[in-house]
Amino acid sequence: MLCELIIENVAVIEKAHINLSDGFTCLTGETGAGKSIIIDSINAIMGERISKNIVRTGARKASIVAVFENLEQSIIDKAAEMDIDLTDECIVTRQITAEGKSTARINSVPYPVSVLKTLFNDAINIHGQHDSQSLLTPHKHIDILDSFGTDEIIRATYYDFYKEYTALDKQIKELESVDKTKRDTVELLTFQVREIEDAALSAEEEEQLNNEKQLIKNAENIITSITDAYSYLFGDDDSMGALSALQEAAGHTGYVSSFSQQLSEISEKLNEAAVIAQDAGFELKNYIDDFDVDISAIDEIEERLDVYYKLKRKYGPEVEDVLEFYEKSKAELEKIEFAREKLETLYRERQVLLDKLSISADRLTANRKAVFEKLSSAIQNSLEFLNMPFVKMYLSCEKKSFSPNGQDDIEFLISTNKGELAKPLAKIASGGELSRIMLAIKSVLSEKEDTHTLIFDEIDTGVSGAAASKIGKLLKDISCGKQVLCVTHSAQIASFADNHLFIYKTTGQDATYTQVKPLRDEERVREVARIISGDNITHTSLLNAREMIQQAKNS
Repeated sequence: MLCELIIENVAVIEKAHINLSDGFTCLTGETGAGKSIIIDSINAIMGERISKNIVRTGARKASIVAVFENLEQSIIDKAAEMDIDLTDECIVTRQITAEGKSTARINSVPYPVSVLKTLFNDAINIHGQHDSQSLLTPHKHIDILDSFGTDEIIRATYYDFYKEYTALDKQIKELESVDKTKRDTVELLTFQVREIEDAALSAEEEEQLNNEKQLIKNAENIITSITDAYSYLFGDDDSMGALSALQEAAGHTGYVSSFSQQLSEISEKLNEAAVIAQDAGFELKNYIDDFDVDISAIDEIEERLDVYYKLKRKYGPEVEDVLEFYEKSKAELEKIEFAREKLETLYRERQVLLDKLSISADRLTANRKAVFEKLSSAIQNSLEFLNMPFVKMYLSCEKKSFSPNGQDDIEFLISTNKGELAKPLAKIASGGELSRIMLAIKSVLSEKEDTHTLIFDEIDTGVSGAAASKIGKLLKDISCGKQVLCVTHSAQIASFADNHLFIYKTTGQDATYTQVKPLRDEERVREVARIISGDNITHTSLLNAREMIQQAKNS
């Protein structure tokens, strides 16, 4: 709970030290006395944005210190998750300089202002006039409904399916985008792969074709040269031939080889040369006999080599480069085809997940409808107490696209009088009715929430008389388990308070000062009387105030 609030140099408050207690505390004072400054200061402690304009004129900085006791365990646990060591007591400080620099501290340790919002936003619940107006915004109704008691497991299960579905859907859309942009690429790759594949190229074949081409083109020269070579070896009618000459030379040197080792070696070499020449001659003869060239095949060879030439010009420069391009293109094509296959798989997975998501969304809808029955009954009971006995609440629940919190388009409809059709709150409720409806909702939700401190800022707008007394009684009842602070202009509401703080202004020689004074019994009576009759407090208004306070104590 919030037990102390120290405000320095905030707007017209030079310094105020406010002690707060459990139970129901009201804050009263004339309009413009500075009650809203106290609420703004508490908002600052909760991490809300504050302007440098709040710094009191002439001051170097504004400072707000809040002392908490008996902090909720949920806040202590959340702090532990953020590596912040909190016990059930802590001091929170917020400062802002005249230049606009804002700082925050928890137990004297500096932290980013965002930490205050994370930790203490749930410690205090402030309800102002604008919150009643928020009832006119239908999309906020689902939060009220869920806060009252929608099954957390059902909500969490749905949300898990939703996250999984949206992630999968995003992946599919990305793959679809890639698939769309690669359609032209696929067509080109398919053509290139097929063109090279159909050509069945190989470096060995190209070499063989070129050899065959050269052979055919030079067939006549080859035959002439081989024939001449054969004649030079074996001779003809006019000449002896190289082979015979070698044999004669070997014979002559052999005849005298016994006279010299060197001559013997020469004779042996000549004999070997004659044998080699004879073998070569026989091979030439065989080659000539076997030489059979189909000159007509040149066109077919040229045509085949033209395939090589064209593909090398497109993908080359060499056959090896063409084949490497083929392998890379084929791999890329397979990758794209695999992506398409994967896309088909993801489509099937998405449909399965969509079925699960739909079932989960239907369960969540059914649970919310059941929770609304309890919520509307509790709110109607509370409104009956607040002098709105004929109010009936209805639930409009339409299906919408899947969203993080379900598929439900929720809106509360209301009928405030017997026989009146249910309509949206904006078309039915007046300002005073809205205040009471929101208070009824707050009172019902307060039983479900861990928040220990509830602050109501002018909840009495548009309400007076018996209805205001009922609001005071309801706030008193809520304060049995909570710390309730209420800024009010209603004597009926103020009369129910356990503690009464009076906010007033004093004027010095050069400045205006706001003071906060806790009121004792008689002072409290005079303040309630002032609210009843204005600054001209009469004996009758004092009697009325005293009676009002006494009746509140006895109720």
